Amino acid sequence: MITIKEIADIVGVSTTTVSNVIHGKTKKVSSDNIERIQKVIREKKYIPRMGLSSLTNKQSHIIGVVIHITKEYENTILSDPFYGQIVGYLETYIREAGYYMMLYTSKDLNDIFKMAAAWNVDGLVAITFTYNNYQKIRSLTEKPIVAIDLYNESDDDYINVGLDDEGGGYQMTRYLIENGFEKILLLASQDIGVDHHRFIGYQRALKEYDIPYNEKYYIRLGNDPQKRASKFNDLLKYTKKNYAMFFLSDLLAVEGMRYFIDHGVSIPNDLSIAGFDDNLYAQLLSPQLSSVHQDVSLKAKITIETLMKIINDEPLEQTHISLPVHLAIRGTIKTISRSQPNRSELDKSKKNL
Repeated sequence: MITIKEIADIVGVSTTTVSNVIHGKTKKVSSDNIERIQKVIREKKYIPRMGLSSLTNKQSHIIGVVIHITKEYENTILSDPFYGQIVGYLETYIREAGYYMMLYTSKDLNDIFKMAAAWNVDGLVAITFTYNNYQKIRSLTEKPIVAIDLYNESDDDYINVGLDDEGGGYQMTRYLIENGFEKILLLASQDIGVDHHRFIGYQRALKEYDIPYNEKYYIRLGNDPQKRASKFNDLLKYTKKNYAMFFLSDLLAVEGMRYFIDHGVSIPNDLSIAGFDDNLYAQLLSPQLSSVHQDVSLKAKITIETLMKIINDEPLEQTHISLPVHLAIRGTIKTISRSQPNRSELDKSKKNL
């Protein structure tokens, strides 16, 4: 295996410069030298020796990723495409930064706190944490920490990479209304976290189009897959009646579609369905699922870039990052005739008066 000295000789720099690039200390290294050193590292497949540093108080070159599990899964949390993707992308960007990843997932927050406090890591990524639990793990570890999809914020002293969840809920609801739907069921696991923000966006779109919010149309499916089946059975009464169902995750939408199709429902002829996330499942379905697209790779990339800046004492331009979303419209939504003019038509009429 190539050594740091050999890399330094190839590039024509000191071993200290090579070591600084490997360990992310690049403040005083030119961009040209960084690029040349990283090119040699990739081509020669250099692997840092981490054993000694990880057993001392020096940098371990390990990033911890902890996920608080808030749902029940038939298999594991990584069977959820979102979590599978985010973990995979995080590992890629952590490795590219010259670090290693340690992963721990649990429904028990105390287990997460104990594990994170015991790790000798240079930084942490906390996924699906409330503001209070984020603050607790930060105080326990005293390490740089970046959250992904933090919720229940009560102050500004946090660093989070999230999504325009409210905007996504608004955009899809508006699209359904524009396609003639006034009866739109909203289906979520529970009314917390990102689901709550998506619900607010749903309400905003209804209000904009003067459609009264109907509480019975907001359906909490819960976290138990077996209990959800009975709820899907109850939802069969809404088929063939010009209803649309907006699921606040693709995983729920896929589960619902499977149930409905198995019970003779034709999608979108008997029922229009939309999801949120635009993951791989959405594109493998037949028909393909219309969904709100989020860029999971970008979310992971910005998370690690932000964490590296904190570790390297570099200034942050933003601490509360909200990434944009857009609609991915496919084959699960039909257009129906409207019983009344839409908002844009009403606005045009007012101008002509």
